Amino acid sequence: MELSDITLRPAEQNDANFLWDLHVTALKPHVSAVYGWDEAFQRSYYLENYSTLHNQVIQYQSVDVGVLAVEETPLGYILSSIELLPAYQGMGIGTTLITELLERAAARGVPVSLRTLKNTPARPLYERLGFQIIGETEVHYWMRKEGRPVQYLPSRWETNLCFMVEADDQATGAVAMILAENAEALEISGKPGNPQEQAQREVSHAVLPPGGVPWRERLYLIRDIESRDTIGFLNVYFGYPTPETIYISSFYMRPAWQGRGFGGVIVAELARLVLQAGFHDARVVVGLKNWRALRFWTRCGFSRIMHIRGNQTDPGATQGNVELLKALETRNG
Repeated sequence: MELSDITLRPAEQNDANFLWDLHVTALKPHVSAVYGWDEAFQRSYYLENYSTLHNQVIQYQSVDVGVLAVEETPLGYILSSIELLPAYQGMGIGTTLITELLERAAARGVPVSLRTLKNTPARPLYERLGFQIIGETEVHYWMRKEGRPVQYLPSRWETNLCFMVEADDQATGAVAMILAENAEALEISGKPGNPQEQAQREVSHAVLPPGGVPWRERLYLIRDIESRDTIGFLNVYFGYPTPETIYISSFYMRPAWQGRGFGGVIVAELARLVLQAGFHDARVVVGLKNWRALRFWTRCGFSRIMHIRGNQTDPGATQGNVELLKALETRNG
């Protein structure tokens, strides 16, 4: 197969029926197995929401054979869709187009992300091309092939009350002190342990999410703007469990500095900065028995429950926790 045999053209409004038929052929068996399939509803919904934005019709030897949808964002490329008619699958068309996208992303130093149903046969192809699973829902995987390391937040940023400075290898002692002073909160959150060992894990980026890389995690020491005392620490992972999500893995203030407004202004400034960087939501996991933390995070706008975890057969065996989400902006569509 010659590369010149594959071309792309922008989708037009009159392509809607072709792309609907393609969508049914390519995805109906997999969607049906997960959600069921109401033909009338699916067709009505698809055509009412059809948009030419980001969609390109794949042509092979000048024949329309599929669709490629790629969205360019500040955080990289999102491969929203790639579908081919069955007669043109297995010919290397999809591999060629994704490889070209990866080369384009590599030239910019940005990642390529995608979401795929768990029951589709496409996952081995994505893995062969270097994609790794970075998050999942009950029915989907988020996958990503990384670009070059990026600094999503500056090494120092501040509010009117305090400033955050990126921690280095010498921060273990300060982090251990903060954890030791929060022993009660750690206990009710189901995270008891040796503060020194926990601090070492924080500083060395020893605990990362699936497909995680150390450069996407940032640990900040929090310092009072007047006294310069270290009063807490914040650990954030960028791009988990979706490419446009930040995950607040740790946030602790020394007890003497709690209840004085520091936490709220830090979270507000963090949200402002990461929204500017291209992220659209933030998540945090809170212990269900940690009432003070639950009140704090819900006041900060983390009001949508994503998951509740715990031992369902013996609730007393482990501490339950809840994952909360905050949308950083209202998204259209």
